[in-house]
Amino acid sequence: MNNKLCSGFGRYHTDNPSSPKAMPFSVITYAEIVAQAKNPPSVPKQNAQWVIPSIFLSRNKSDQLKQGCFYLLAADIDHNPPTLKALADTIKLACRGSGFLIYASRSATKSYQKSHVLIPSIKLTGNRWTLAQKVLHDRLEKMGITPDRKTEDANQIIYTPNQGEYYAFIHHKGAIFNPLDAWYPELLSKHEMIEAEKQAQLKKVASKPFRPSNAKNSVINEFNATYTVEELLIQAGYAQKGLTFRHPNSQTGNYSASVKNGKVFTLSSSDPLFSKFAHDAFNVFVLLFNDGDFKAALLDAGNNWLKVGDKTWNQHQQSRYKEAMP
Repeated sequence: MNNKLCSGFGRYHTDNPSSPKAMPFSVITYAEIVAQAKNPPSVPKQNAQWVIPSIFLSRNKSDQLKQGCFYLLAADIDHNPPTLKALADTIKLACRGSGFLIYASRSATKSYQKSHVLIPSIKLTGNRWTLAQKVLHDRLEKMGITPDRKTEDANQIIYTPNQGEYYAFIHHKGAIFNPLDAWYPELLSKHEMIEAEKQAQLKKVASKPFRPSNAKNSVINEFNATYTVEELLIQAGYAQKGLTFRHPNSQTGNYSASVKNGKVFTLSSSDPLFSKFAHDAFNVFVLLFNDGDFKAALLDAGNNWLKVGDKTWNQHQQSRYKEAMP
């Protein structure tokens, strides 16, 4: 509980040296978050502190999955939230009485108690942590609670206690949770399901028609020619009604995103695709499948989503480059 977890202040805090506002990340322990819950600050969200449940100091999803060591499970409850007390009873059942912390979100009200949940766990690698997060969310859903599944991303920030209009917290003392023991059958089942989905995706990629590539055919152009905005939205969990879509975490139920001329535009400010501009397929891929990381999306598309014969796009391009060498 004294592991120094990655932390920062404000949504845009980065240590990327290419940013003019780059700053080193801070650290925070679970014990310090509990102390903060007992005496919370009250600051605007743009200045609020956050935590990533890993001791690896990075906001890069791929790096966290490969190098991160995670010591907290987490849940954000924003949609039709139960009271903190009712949520605490559910968490006790889901985690066999292990210790946890629940605290109201900055935007919570007494009648709408949005909240964050932190559960200290044994050390978990990135992949095991992701599986445990999915199982936690599955369990909550079976108990009638809708978690924000964005916290299944290894680089998702979770805001620490910050007092708003309404504030309360529940600190349940107990053992450090071991999901590998408590949830083993569910973790194994989830792992097998994810692997099956990966194989299905590979088959889908292999079945996509390929047009001979040329120097002007970039990964982005090829991706946009291969995938449609509609199929990416469906894969990302959007609900469809004709040419309109509703994002997975919609609280209004409105189908606020619409597709026209191969691009999607949304009116919902809570949709990850919200922007002044419409998005083509590749930009949707960047935002929904790679957390807005353009370079990571290029690599992901070339390694996993595009193929030339029996080679990935990147392998094919490397072969062409070698062949062109004198």
